[in-house]
Amino acid sequence: MKILAFEDGKISKKEKDKTILVGVKTKNTILEDVFFKEIDVDGLDATDKAIDIIDEAKPINIVLLNGISYAGFNLMDAERIWKETEIPVIIYTRKKPNNKEVISALIKHFPDWRERWNIIKRTLKISKGIHQIKIKENEKEVYIENIGIDIGEAIRILRENTLWGRKPEPIRIAEIIAKEASKIYIQIKVKNI
Repeated sequence: MKILAFEDGKISKKEKDKTILVGVKTKNTILEDVFFKEIDVDGLDATDKAIDIIDEAKPINIVLLNGISYAGFNLMDAERIWKETEIPVIIYTRKKPNNKEVISALIKHFPDWRERWNIIKRTLKISKGIHQIKIKENEKEVYIENIGIDIGEAIRILRENTLWGRKPEPIRIAEIIAKEASKIYIQIKVKNI
């Protein structure tokens, strides 16, 4: 099973307008490839950049998102990813999203809040809501949304790709790489200012 998981880099206090989007391709929990794109903090380009990475990474069986908010409120349009790539999408989060807080923050900080809120609403609609599941019996629940794949199959894939704890290995690897790569990215960006 080939999975492409996404994570974003840290946001620099000096270079606040951009960060990196990291795509990690695994095969049966083993790292196979890593992809990088630059994305705007609080922009709306994460979906386009993710689709570019997906096209580079093919063949893959599943796109695994660590939530849909990257680089602040640069939202991944999971429905668009699925429709344009025809690859099923699983959205994983450790905590249940609080959509009341999200819409409040969107209204407060973004003139285009409706466009961003529509991405969230479309994701909830096409995924038929957020499912609370246990990846491992002795661990706390996590929350997932599944698009283009049956919920039972999505759970099976997450369980097979979680070696310990409740975090799938592709996301764990993506987080590690994004954290370290963003340190280098920030140094390069700050040096070039």
